[in-house]
Amino acid sequence: MKLTRAGAAYIVITLLLGFAAVNTGNNLLFLVVSALLGFMTVSGVLGWLNIRYLGVAIRLPEEIYDGQETYVTLQMENRKRWLPSFLLRGEVGGGRFDFHSIERRGAETGTVAMTFAGRGRKELGSVMVSSPFPINFFIRNITLPLDAHCVVFPRPNPCGMPGAPADARSRGAARSSGRGYEGEMETIAEYTGVEPLKLVHWRLSARHENLKVKQLTSLADVPVMLDIAQIPGRNIDERLSCAAWIVNRSIKANRPVGLIAGTKVIGPDTSRSHRLKLLTELALHGSH
Repeated sequence: MKLTRAGAAYIVITLLLGFAAVNTGNNLLFLVVSALLGFMTVSGVLGWLNIRYLGVAIRLPEEIYDGQETYVTLQMENRKRWLPSFLLRGEVGGGRFDFHSIERRGAETGTVAMTFAGRGRKELGSVMVSSPFPINFFIRNITLPLDAHCVVFPRPNPCGMPGAPADARSRGAARSSGRGYEGEMETIAEYTGVEPLKLVHWRLSARHENLKVKQLTSLADVPVMLDIAQIPGRNIDERLSCAAWIVNRSIKANRPVGLIAGTKVIGPDTSRSHRLKLLTELALHGSH
């Protein structure tokens, strides 16, 4: 609990009036001091109840990078049966959030900007919640338990992309599971209006009332195998940051990427789940 300037001034005035009442024996002063003390007591009880019976939960994004600001979703629940809670401020992981009011047996959701330092596994074990309610004489606080875990990826640092093979004709020879306009025919589907006319299967369309289009597989670039030991960098963190950048850049360009981390080998792919798997492996490299 922290005493504010307004609270300190209120206490000083109450004490001065109390001394005056004792020295003069003035009944009116005694009544005024009693009212001031009663008001302080009531505000104290309301302030204490305001931050009681609260619960908090947090939802972290799938991708969190070292040193980069990220936004997390936080939900605070008021479990009191009769009273709402007001003017709540919380702090978690260096980020702050505010809720003006939460109805009884209700919940509010907000967004918190947080920055994690260092790669690897991180844990958020508690949230500090404070409130100046009801009249900003005291700022009361309480620590709420929080069970949240995440993996912080290395911060991507732009570096040189792996070179292409000597025979440039081999580029694009690999097939991708994604849809495209240059690969082999995979299936026939209804025309939706967005496909180019060159994909319309005219002969098949003539046998049906609706136009039919060919769905082709997209072409992927030649797979890349990243060996952490071979990536340039002055230290392991620089090499991992470079590798994270290459993984994101390559998969965005539909180029399959694999990883060699010591004795562990992960084959190349272009899916989102595969990208997150590679980034997780880079984040935890050397910390097992």
